[in-house]
This record gives sequence, C-alpha cells and structure tokens, in this order.
Amino acid sequence: MPALIDITIDGHVHTRLCNHASGEMEEYVQQGIQRGLTTMCFLEHLEAGIHYQPRSWLEGEFAYYFEEGRRLQQRYRGIIDIRLGVETGYNPEAVSLLQEKLARYSWDRIGLSCHFHRHGDRHLNLLSRRRESLEQLAAIGVDGVVTAYLDALIAAIGMIDCDVVCHLDAVLRHYPGIGFNEDHRRQIETLLDGIQAKGAALEINTSGIDYRGSPFPAPWIIKGALQRGIPLHAGSDAHKPEEVGRYFDRLPQYLQEISD
Repeated sequence: MPALIDITIDGHVHTRLCNHASGEMEEYVQQGIQRGLTTMCFLEHLEAGIHYQPRSWLEGEFAYYFEEGRRLQQRYRGIIDIRLGVETGYNPEAVSLLQEKLARYSWDRIGLSCHFHRHGDRHLNLLSRRRESLEQLAAIGVDGVVTAYLDALIAAIGMIDCDVVCHLDAVLRHYPGIGFNEDHRRQIETLLDGIQAKGAALEINTSGIDYRGSPFPAPWIIKGALQRGIPLHAGSDAHKPEEVGRYFDRLPQYLQEISD
C-alpha cells in the first residue's frame, strides 16, 4: 500500500521576508538538510488589495526571493531540492489583481489560502492572536466570519490556479472554542469536491500541533479528502528555521489511524 504522505518534503516554509517570521532562506535550507528532507518549498505570502498593518506579505521582496532562491538551488544541488512557491491569499474583491501578480513569476508551487476578512474600509486578520482583532471578529459574528471564509475558498478553488489548499480549518485558530456548525461542514464538503475537481492537494499543516495538539485540518476533513482520492502534502508552515519539518515523523501513524 502506498504511503499516504511523503514526509521527506516540506511544502510550506516562510522566512523573514514575509515580515512576521525570522531567519534567512539559507538557514531554513540548512535545517531542512539536518531534518533529512529531500525537498523543501518556500511558500511566501502574496496578497492583493488588502488594507492591513503591519504588512504580513511580500511585495517588492519577490525579486530578492527569486534571486536568493536560485543561488541556493545551485549551492545545494544534489543535496536538497529547493523549490520557490507562493501562498496566495484570496481576496474576492481583488481577483484580477491577484491573478496579475501571480502571472509575474513562474512558481514551483502555488498554495491557496485566505487570511483576511473585510470590515469597513480595512481588513481583519483571520489568523491573528491579537485580542483587538479577535474581539472585532467576535463582534461581527464568528459563525458569519467562518461562513465568509469558506465561501471565499470555495470561490477561489474555481478561479485561482493552485496546487494545494493550505491549513484549511485554521480560520480563527486563536478564538476560544472555535468550531464548525452543520452549514460550515456542508461548505467544507463542497470545498473538498472543488479540490478534487481541480486536481489539487490538501495540505496537512503540522503547525496545528503547536496550536491545538493536532495538524490542520481536522481528522474528519482529512478523511473526506482521502475518500475523494485527494493527495495529501506535508507542510510545516515554518516561521523559524527550527520549525522546518516539525512533527513530520508523527504523520504516517496519525493518517493511518484516520484512514482505517
């Protein structure tokens, strides 16, 4: 029976370039080598039309990102395969701009996510731990925010050329007792159908182990993906070099138990 996931590939790594992580690209590569990885994909943040401070994505830094990435590809050729990708944050109000930005470079991997919720003339970060942000999202209505988040991903999977959907259920991950109602579950089933039709993969994001004791997404979502034949890709969502490949050794048994 083939393995459910390849834990020698970390497909989701950030660096200081995104303005909310630390460490140089080469430090992440060196950690990947120490972890015994065969492949590591940088997946730096790209947003369009988002009004939020401090900025948590790349703009002009992409020129350096590709220059340094290609240097590292040459330096570590034959030791580790380094890929240069992007984590695309979907904004339903800026689809054309987002597609235009994506077209500027040739990406080894395009990850799809949604990080922000429009509120008046600015955006709120759906993954932030800031008390102010959580209180504002709660005032809007948590269920409605989650509904909008899932609607955005359902629309995005049909409009954005992507390879993998990232941390699917990480929305409001810092909100106490966050959960999904039956309507949300139906939305997620629709999203999984869209991922299947797209031929994309579902990310098993091990950062969730630090946040809630288990990877993103929840076991029932992973099981739904497996039932549809959706490939699973491992991603650490590293924001520090030492987080590359974190907890990957736990994934084979974890996924086997879900699939049994």
